Amino acid sequence: MDAWPDVLDEFQTIKLLQEQYSLARMGDGEIKLAAGAGYVREPPNEALAAELCAILTYPHERCLVGIPRIFKQSPKYSNWVSRIPQFLPFLSPNVHYVSAFVSRPDSAPAIMTIEYAEAVQKMWAHKKVTLLSEPSNSLATLIPRTARKYTHVPAPHDHAYAHIGRLEKACLRGAPDVVILSAGPTATCLASRLAARGVQAIDLGSAGGFLLRLLPPDRLPPLYPVVLSHPGCVDVAAVRQRLEASGFQVHSHGEKG
Repeated sequence: MDAWPDVLDEFQTIKLLQEQYSLARMGDGEIKLAAGAGYVREPPNEALAAELCAILTYPHERCLVGIPRIFKQSPKYSNWVSRIPQFLPFLSPNVHYVSAFVSRPDSAPAIMTIEYAEAVQKMWAHKKVTLLSEPSNSLATLIPRTARKYTHVPAPHDHAYAHIGRLEKACLRGAPDVVILSAGPTATCLASRLAARGVQAIDLGSAGGFLLRLLPPDRLPPLYPVVLSHPGCVDVAAVRQRLEASGFQVHSHGEKG
């Protein structure tokens, strides 16, 4: 592509996600990896590079691809403009891109509203939800309060792509209605893989922090039980301890709860 494409804004993107589309988000880290380089969370990896390139140019019909929405009112406008040359070689004129800023109020301040936070929450409210994230992710505090059934798949911070097969299987366990992902470029790839399996999967990154500020516990209903799904690549003890300290009833797959 020769010019930056038109990108759907964050509110339009969330509306499509409420229609059961999946979302794979691309930031500067994913583009570095697509180009064959490494970045802080993943070393250079040919398989990962190829998978990211395929998502950018030939996404599954039910998987939206999020890229930066570059607009002058953004506080980080100059930062994203400087990255246009890195992105353009990987974009396709045949793909209708949506905003990767659905979880980035630093780049899209208009999403810092209760109305937006409640719209995001509707994507998992009263559903069977699986969250794949690090144990400390704020989404692990937020999602169980409105999900009908909640399963947490702990993911490592670094080198998660090496475990993507096991993580994918753990996400599918229990036949969730929707999978929420927060695991860097591995989440990007899993969103595409799960969409191809007919499961809605949404890469929300670090959205939990600002959503919790907009939806504090006193605005949320009582806690639901939590199920832990162990993919075999992280120690789940810290996850269980953190959830139980927050008042959740926790059990693992195979335990009665």
